[in-house]
Amino acid sequence: MGLAEWSFTIKSRTVRKSSGVFLAELMRNQQLSPDGLAQLQSRRAASIARFAADSTAFYRRRFDEHGIDAARLEDPAEWERIPITDRAQVKEHEADLRVAGNERFARDALTGGSTGEPLRTAHDARVPTLALAWRMYSWWGVEPWENLARLGRWGFGRFDTVRNRLQWWPSKQLYLDASLIDADSMRRFHRAIVRTRPALIEGYVGAVLEFANFLDSEGLTIPTPTAIATSAAPLPPSTRQRLESVFGAPAYDEYRGSETLWMAGECRMQTGLHIFADAKKIEVVGSDGRSLPVGEIGDIVVTDLTNRVFPIIRYRLGDRGSLMDGTCDCGMSLPRMAQPEGRTTDMVRLPSGKALNHRMMAMFAYHPEAVRLFQVHQRADYSIAVRVLLGDGPDAKRHVEDAVEALRRRVAGEVPVTIEYVDSLPYTGAKTKYVISDVPARVVE
Repeated sequence: MGLAEWSFTIKSRTVRKSSGVFLAELMRNQQLSPDGLAQLQSRRAASIARFAADSTAFYRRRFDEHGIDAARLEDPAEWERIPITDRAQVKEHEADLRVAGNERFARDALTGGSTGEPLRTAHDARVPTLALAWRMYSWWGVEPWENLARLGRWGFGRFDTVRNRLQWWPSKQLYLDASLIDADSMRRFHRAIVRTRPALIEGYVGAVLEFANFLDSEGLTIPTPTAIATSAAPLPPSTRQRLESVFGAPAYDEYRGSETLWMAGECRMQTGLHIFADAKKIEVVGSDGRSLPVGEIGDIVVTDLTNRVFPIIRYRLGDRGSLMDGTCDCGMSLPRMAQPEGRTTDMVRLPSGKALNHRMMAMFAYHPEAVRLFQVHQRADYSIAVRVLLGDGPDAKRHVEDAVEALRRRVAGEVPVTIEYVDSLPYTGAKTKYVISDVPARVVE
């Protein structure tokens, strides 16, 4: 046993005991029979829904208005009578969704969302959610104590950086902030990867692809990792092939959201995403909120089975997808879903070669009441228009103008950035794209 594994084992039995216990439980659950796992999920879903009705004003009203029998929620027919909740309702009733008395356990989650609709929710700090990722990593042959490299929305300050290093010592975790990627930051990231030899490179699919293209164009190589993992948008076959070619390792798709964190992920078979059915309940429903047959595409709704500070019950994510039938050849009983459809991630590129990514998605996160929806459109001449459906919050227009001014500072005057106040936004496929770019990306053969 090496130092990193020994350190992780000790921590998971002491300072991170809850994480170790949860991970062991998750590993057992994935070996349950399909019927046993379905029963476990049903019990947990009914329990969290009853808790939400007892503990929050929002769900108490919903259950009363629709005559939901909380004692019968393990019956699929009664469960489906719970109305679907969407982002607009969560945004409007945020205060009534918080559980009184559990405030000290609430960890605020700010998101602009892939649809460009800002939202504030909260995670339950008592739930060691990293264990969900560790279980998924094990499917790929990656251990939780191995070095990792991540490309995403981080923005750690100096204190958080030091604390993170101490928490994970002697393992190393590298971070590249995907909100503004340029040649210098990717070159530094490359040097750090060469030094630390991470087993896993994980991040937003657009940012990981940008890094892969940079390595290829610069003639740079890295020590071969065990796996590549992407999130924030589906991983299409062409991108998977490109990543696997550049990095020399299999690429896997994750499904997660800021509101509910990890929900599903691929195993080594790469034949659909295994749903974390012991921690989340994912349904695919039609316009009437009723479950659709396996294989039929509909709206994806999720119930978080563990969050008791801000319950998420039958919440429409804004993606469309379908469930899969049968068991996976990997031997796990966790059910599968196909890759979600309609979830998009685009890069905004500047003439200098810099690329802006996901921090645009959260540009109104600190004042979500200022906008109802927004969209960033980059035209072929590199100019940027921020289209906004103005919200009802106080000083909404000022907050919008401040956020757009911050974007102008980020692009450092390279391109003009304008605001367009609109009454509606166009839909592409199943959802509004938060970024549209007419600037062509580098073509990859």
